[in-house]
Amino acid sequence: MTNTMEKQLLQEEIETYEKEKKRLVEQSNGKYVLIKGSQIVAVLESQKDALQLGITKFGNSPFLVKKIEDVEQPQNYTSNLIKCDM
Repeated sequence: MTNTMEKQLLQEEIETYEKEKKRLVEQSNGKYVLIKGSQIVAVLESQKDALQLGITKFGNSPFLVKKIEDVEQPQNYTSNLIKCDM
């Protein structure tokens, strides 16, 4: 999957977060939001809870779990497809 495809994959969810960010920060700073499409599904205390709910509700379909914060911290993700020969 190309980087452009990845960005398009969650584009609607990212736009929904950006549109609602001010309200989310005011009401739930530090919590985690679960977003599917243009819908805010839930705000939860932990990333684990948000991921579990997303998997339960949407299965193997893309959804966004994001920490609600005014100033975002850079995130690094590693694919489980990377092989390491040690």
